[in-house]
This record gives sequence, structure tokens and C-alpha cells, in this order.
Amino acid sequence: MSKHETAHVGFLRAAIANFQGTPVPKPTFDFTARAAFPDVFTNKATFLAVAQALEDTGVRAYKGQAGNVMSNATALTAALQIHAVEARHASQIRRLRGQKGWITNSDRGGLPAATQPIYDGESNTTHKGVDAAPLGTGAGGTAAVTEAFDEPLTREQVLAIVAPFIVG
Repeated sequence: MSKHETAHVGFLRAAIANFQGTPVPKPTFDFTARAAFPDVFTNKATFLAVAQALEDTGVRAYKGQAGNVMSNATALTAALQIHAVEARHASQIRRLRGQKGWITNSDRGGLPAATQPIYDGESNTTHKGVDAAPLGTGAGGTAAVTEAFDEPLTREQVLAIVAPFIVG
């Protein structure tokens, strides 16, 4: 996954520069989230929980920004490719934690309450004005409908979620 993330950062920095933007400097990370996860590098369960939180955030963040690059086919294609890779990472980490590979309703999958904003809105069943809840009439009910879509996050929501992990 590390090589994927490095490639994503390289692509994004180049794309931003190509659009005459200025990429932000690399931040300093605190993967303990200001001591919320003090054993993140010594406890496998904590490490996977933090990884799940960050990967799930990434999936929803890419979806939330798709509209901003829709006018550029190259950028949109690349963003969707990164989104797909992030989704596979999130699914694999969830499976390593003994969970389904996707989010059901707004279930945090055993993560601490502080991670709730990551999953806010995930129990939504209305997409593009169409209420898909009636489609959930089988064994999975409306939970299955919520599993079919990841809700987008705005830039502001993403920044609020990752704020505890960035110290400078």
C-alpha cells in the first residue's frame, strides 16, 4: 500500500502543478492522533483500526472531489483510478479486521466514537434524488442499500477528520 500512496501523492502533486496550482507542503503526521491511539505502532489491532479510518476517509474524500475534476477527462480518470485503489485498500483492511469489506449504515466497525465523523451520512439511501430504500426488500434490507454507496465528503469534512493526525 505504501507504494500506491506514494504514487498517488506524486500524481496529485504533478496534476496540481499542471493546473497552475501550488501543492501544499508535506505535513507532519501524528498517527497517534494526539494520543487517541497511543499504541498505533506497537499494537496490530490499533494499527489496522487507524488504517481503516484513514482509508475509509480517503475513499469518501475522492468521491467528494470528483465533481471538481469532471471537466478534465484525464484528471477525472486518474482520480477514479485512485478512488478504486483506495476502496480496495479499505476493503482489505476491513477484512483483516474480521469485517465485511464495506461500510454498513454508519457502523464504525468497532472504531472509537471519535471516528464517528468518518461514517456520518453512510446510512443514506437516497442518491441523486432517488430513494433506493425500497430496493432493500431482501435479506439485507435497507442495510444492503447503504452498503452499495459510499457517501462523499467535502474538503471541510475531510480536513476536520484528519486534523488530529496532522501536527504541522
